[in-house]
Amino acid sequence: MKLTNVESMWLGLTKAIMQRNSSVAIVRRSRSALICRLVTRLAFAALVAVNARVPARASDVDSEHIFGFTEGADIGRAGEREAESENIGHLGKSAGSYAALLQTDSVKILPIDNFRVSANVVLAHFGISGVPDLADHQLTGLQGASFEARYMLINRRSGPFGLTAIFEPRWSQIDANSGEHLTAYGALLTLVVDKELIDDRLLATLNVLYDGQTTRFPAVDNWIHDSKIGVSAALSTRITSAAFVGGELRYLRVFDGLGLDTYSGQALFAGPTFYVQIAQGMALSGAWNTQVTGRSSGGGPLDLVHFERHQVKLRFNSNF
Repeated sequence: MKLTNVESMWLGLTKAIMQRNSSVAIVRRSRSALICRLVTRLAFAALVAVNARVPARASDVDSEHIFGFTEGADIGRAGEREAESENIGHLGKSAGSYAALLQTDSVKILPIDNFRVSANVVLAHFGISGVPDLADHQLTGLQGASFEARYMLINRRSGPFGLTAIFEPRWSQIDANSGEHLTAYGALLTLVVDKELIDDRLLATLNVLYDGQTTRFPAVDNWIHDSKIGVSAALSTRITSAAFVGGELRYLRVFDGLGLDTYSGQALFAGPTFYVQIAQGMALSGAWNTQVTGRSSGGGPLDLVHFERHQVKLRFNSNF
């Protein structure tokens, strides 16, 4: 069957278009294959470069401040110096208005590996009004001073976990709960264990503490002794290269007498934590804890005699 001129022209145009589309498709497939090979080679080269620059090693995360009120076992390296301002708010009693704000300013020095000392000054502000068994106070002043020594027994970078002992003797002239003037001497002993559950990503810590204090109130003119034990646990996970978030759980139990003689009260706190490195050698961290359960010797669902409804911490530290 013979084709007309129009049919011949249409058939020729269709073949030309099909041949052109085939050529374009081949070119596109070749270009796509070339791009894929190029991306693969670049990714492989980048991986090789990173592996060459970053050898396998333990995490360089500094765990000390990432857990909120709960401590991490890291203390820094020999020769480092650090300035720190730690602000803690104690908020809310059973009734009335209660706020006690304590600011601890510290200078920390590591004279040798695994050992750090620090000198601390504590400023306080009290706003107390209408709280049962507490006198109304609007007071700002020097609350006390302390000295702290930390010794790292096991470094988690070279051992199965981190282990640090902390000893902090202190002197106080204002009661941290009531805001009353007094003379007090005490000491806090803490044992810290931490571990990386996922390298450079998820860390956990456990603290066990004993705190003893002897106090003389001017109105009473005799020495009163009390003590406290506690255990806390926390998790913190990295969400960016410079930020961690987590949560902690703290149980505290108070006694009359330095030897845990007579039970006086207890509280369980829980809440979120955060840590942000804002520049090289500078960081901001904090926590908000709420008393979820507790009981004083007088009874009640919470212990609002020795503790508060909320405890808030905000800390800034900088190496120099």
